[in-house]
Amino acid sequence: MQQHIKILGHLLAIKNDNALVKHYVASNEAENHAQLVYLFQQGDNDLTQFYYYQQLATKLIESKSLPIGLIAEIVTSDTLSFFTSALQLQDNFKKTDYLERNVLHYLFAGNSVSTANPPFNYLRSMMLFESNGALRNALCQRDKTQLTAIEVYLLFNQNLTTLPAHELTALMALIEIESKQQAVSDSNYIPIIAAVARLCKKQEKEINSESQRLILIAIYFNKKIEDVVEKLIRYDQRDNFNR
Repeated sequence: MQQHIKILGHLLAIKNDNALVKHYVASNEAENHAQLVYLFQQGDNDLTQFYYYQQLATKLIESKSLPIGLIAEIVTSDTLSFFTSALQLQDNFKKTDYLERNVLHYLFAGNSVSTANPPFNYLRSMMLFESNGALRNALCQRDKTQLTAIEVYLLFNQNLTTLPAHELTALMALIEIESKQQAVSDSNYIPIIAAVARLCKKQEKEINSESQRLILIAIYFNKKIEDVVEKLIRYDQRDNFNR
């Protein structure tokens, strides 16, 4: 165990919050990243202390900053729940890493650790029932490859199973929220089509007009579902030809 984590553990044991803040401020950004991950793990392992660790993590981030490396760590509903209060500070939802991705990009992309769907309903509720302009703006931010968080979901998320009704409704609301703030870029339509065609091939999923992912692509880009299906089949056939 690294020395800065040992010090953190000791200060947690004696509940010296002032010393914990000083320790966090004195540590470098990589150490801050590790310290916050450690706090999440402690709260996740002991739910009776979850709130304490969550509030402490918020206080530490408020005292200095949100480490850039932590952005890519927030990829599940549990990590989002733990860090939500901190992300609402200082426009942290809009903070980006070297790929110019914010927390929403990583949440929507999904990950190999969990097959759970992104927390669309949780985020929609925050946008609708709280004053959270930074979160709405984060939804519209484009990464280094000019993808919004929803476009990242459509392109990269490998979970092609049908979304539950409440999550689908929430995602539709997020699409509407984004559409009211900025126009959709058609330049991302074909790359998403090509990526989903490869994903369907890999997972042996049938390409048809009832596929929820295809329907979402059609709705997001304001295309006819027949056009989406036709283009996916074309890309699928092209891949077969090139093999």
